[in-house]
Amino acid sequence: MKAMTDIPTLEMNDRTNNGSNPYHGKMAVLLKWHKEDPVDNLERRRNDIIYERYQHNRNPFIDHPEWAEAIWGPGA
Repeated sequence: MKAMTDIPTLEMNDRTNNGSNPYHGKMAVLLKWHKEDPVDNLERRRNDIIYERYQHNRNPFIDHPEWAEAIWGPGA
């Protein structure tokens, strides 16, 4: 098992070509996609099924899509 210090922390940023840095995508693009494809009933149901049958945890950004903007938006 890897030590916690060996596991990279993925962080969104607005840079590209990060080399080996553990970045997770361009923040502005991910937020744009989030706004352009709002959560729908299919995603809510999928989140319910994953919670009830498999992982017993939820995707908080399906339950509270407004949190993405509150955490990473320009006014955050």
